[in-house]
Amino acid sequence: MKKTQLQQFAGPIARYRGVKDPFSVEFNAHLQSFAHRVSLLACLHTGGKLQTQDLYPQLLTLWDELQPYLSLVADGDQSSVQEQDALDTRLSLKDTAGDRLSSALDGD
Repeated sequence: MKKTQLQQFAGPIARYRGVKDPFSVEFNAHLQSFAHRVSLLACLHTGGKLQTQDLYPQLLTLWDELQPYLSLVADGDQSSVQEQDALDTRLSLKDTAGDRLSSALDGD
């Protein structure tokens, strides 16, 4: 699907300059989209237009949408097993932080 000029302006995708295998290129496109959407949410939150209680579930949804593409890169490269272990560790920390945030929000 061809993007309109407004879509291209609002959500530009930079050219990928890494290793040109199909998995990396596809992952990069999804990663750029994820980063752009997170950036927009962060700006809305910083500007007071989006409350923390509304922001957190949206961030989790975006992260969950990116998960299948992380496996594309991990499956294609055996050296990324260590990176996947580090990612799993960060995810478990994220879950812990999410539980604490949920508890803090419930307490308000």
